[in-house]
Amino acid sequence: MKKLMLTAALVASAVAFANDCTPTVITTDAPTLVYQFKASVKTTKGVTGSVTTDTSTICTPGTVTTDTTILRAKDSTTWAGWIYDCEATCDTIKNGTAVLWDSKRKGQIVDAAFTWNLLQILKGGSVSEAEWDLAGTATYDETRTQEIKVTGAGFGTYSAKKGFYTAFSGYFAGTMGASFDMTKKTTCEPSQVVECTDLTALVDKDTVAYGNWSIKYNASASKKYVNGVLTVPAYVSLNP
Repeated sequence: MKKLMLTAALVASAVAFANDCTPTVITTDAPTLVYQFKASVKTTKGVTGSVTTDTSTICTPGTVTTDTTILRAKDSTTWAGWIYDCEATCDTIKNGTAVLWDSKRKGQIVDAAFTWNLLQILKGGSVSEAEWDLAGTATYDETRTQEIKVTGAGFGTYSAKKGFYTAFSGYFAGTMGASFDMTKKTTCEPSQVVECTDLTALVDKDTVAYGNWSIKYNASASKKYVNGVLTVPAYVSLNP
């Protein structure tokens, strides 16, 4: 996979990345393929339980504070991003590079990679099925990161006329690392939970992540990308 180079231009809250490859044209309406990924995520958030000492100082990266108790509450967020490649092939959706981010919490999902366990066309040639694993790390700042391990499955459409998959949607479930209290810069430690084996003890555990997802061919982004531009939020880098 050839690397993309960062341009100097910042437009609104997005940055444009130049593409240094020459895409292969397979159809007139799809000179290259860029897919848009979206996931509505049900998960948790950290909630400050009690403060025993002054926490007016912003925590130092790499230093865990000990004066707060971070519990956990239900929450939701949104993952978004692109799957793209220099060459437009039937398997671009499977073999393309993924750049993903958490749009609500404004953090990049670094080392994001899809592993496609199923990607196949059903009888009749238009309906398709898919199953994938997604692994990565949501990085919000120097001190707060969450590992992501989820599996998604669903149905989609293959266009024989265009020669590629056009859209998929379905559901996913899995886990993330322990959530954080994102409302306070003074709370660096991850949240803890109580298990029924000991209702008096707080323990370190991963948290849930589940919801619905979609991956769709985006004609507008594909046209921009073939001219050398892939637009992402300003806090996202292709070389994190």
